[in-house]
Amino acid sequence: MIENVITNLESVIIFIAVLSVLIIVHEWGHFITAKSLGVDVERFALGFGPKLFSKVYHGTTYMINAIPLGGYVKMAGDERAECQGKPGEFYSKPVGHRSLVVVNGPVVNFILAYFSFFLVFMIGYPGQSTIIWNLEKGGPAEIAGLQPGDKIVALDSKGVYGWLNLESRLEGSKPGPVNVTVLRGGEKMTKPVVPRIEAKPNIIGKSRMVRDLGVDNLPNIIGGLIENYPSEQSGLQGGDRIIEIDGKMVTSWSDVKDAVAHSTGRQIVLKIVREGKVHVKAVTPKIDWVENENGQKVEERKIGIGPQQELDLFRFGFIDSLANSVEELAYVIKLTCASFWGIVTRTVSAKESVTGPVGIFYIIKGAAEEGISHLLFILGVISASLAIFNLLPVIPLDGGHLFLFLIEKVRGKALPAKIDEYIARVGFGLIVVLALFVFYNDFVRFGWMENIGSWLGHIRKMFP
Repeated sequence: MIENVITNLESVIIFIAVLSVLIIVHEWGHFITAKSLGVDVERFALGFGPKLFSKVYHGTTYMINAIPLGGYVKMAGDERAECQGKPGEFYSKPVGHRSLVVVNGPVVNFILAYFSFFLVFMIGYPGQSTIIWNLEKGGPAEIAGLQPGDKIVALDSKGVYGWLNLESRLEGSKPGPVNVTVLRGGEKMTKPVVPRIEAKPNIIGKSRMVRDLGVDNLPNIIGGLIENYPSEQSGLQGGDRIIEIDGKMVTSWSDVKDAVAHSTGRQIVLKIVREGKVHVKAVTPKIDWVENENGQKVEERKIGIGPQQELDLFRFGFIDSLANSVEELAYVIKLTCASFWGIVTRTVSAKESVTGPVGIFYIIKGAAEEGISHLLFILGVISASLAIFNLLPVIPLDGGHLFLFLIEKVRGKALPAKIDEYIARVGFGLIVVLALFVFYNDFVRFGWMENIGSWLGHIRKMFP
């Protein structure tokens, strides 16, 4: 009991520390740019709500508040209606200067993300193992002479750092062979593989063209169950090896995914091996209707199981770490933007893709348990995602202010005060709705709604 309390307390402290770093870095970008352009900064606050600490230094009040879920920089004259035209006021500055102050918050978040990834590559990048588990019969890799157990270490002489990186390098439809370098029995060898060009979904389910090698790195072994999904009630367990689905033999996780996705019955019958014994489990899949890229409603069947994954630490030297950090940051930005666009176009489930403070807490907690490299990687991912989110053209986000500044630059003057106020109210309303959705989604996903319902039930019994 005491150990659980201590562990949870440590997780909360780490969560607050990570969140504080993200907020301070973001607000520092606004702060230092404003100062350098001659804008007076009245307050630099970490958190909201009741004040816990404050100190005045060089005319700025630095504050720590009770609720560490955000922060802000208060500049002189940063409300158009309050601006008196004094030199140190925000709205006394040219549009270009104001835009720099606003945009440099997200910019330093990108810089933090890059620096975090750089440290990760120097310490050891925690990527999915690139050991080949299974080869497609008659596929490109088998024809080229690759074997199960080979570890892919480079594509076209450039080192790879995990399976996701390998897959991202294979995106596109570039013709010609790929020189695949593998480690086999302690020796490196390179095989030219002529890939098959086809459309495949990425990790957020968006289809794109890839150069498929016909290899799989994930075994047909369950690594874990997803909460509140049918697999929990079916008796499946982590470590179960799936050998058949609906009478069809499976030998890799790709086979498992395809068999579940293309199943048609009310129940999916899985034959598994557990501790040397064969068991049969029937699972009623969860069925969602989602829109594909053509706007058509399609059935999505899930049972809530994840694959067993082996992680490796991929270490690089200084120069390679600099280059790989650029590649990783670009990949995270691309994937985050694709997720946002997918949510807007309803081709990606917002419930599955969006998480809030509760979800971030569990992500950070899990990363901290794995070590500093994992924690730094998550810090980088969240920092880049935070930057992109803040650039959305919605007030009160930075992107919303930049959008209004763009209109002002094009028109030669600001929008009328009433229109400006209306846009701000609509934007703020959208952010409130999004926040409520995110919190509710997190509460449902992590079982908090059930706990709240249970507590309310106990309270009702206490006060009939």
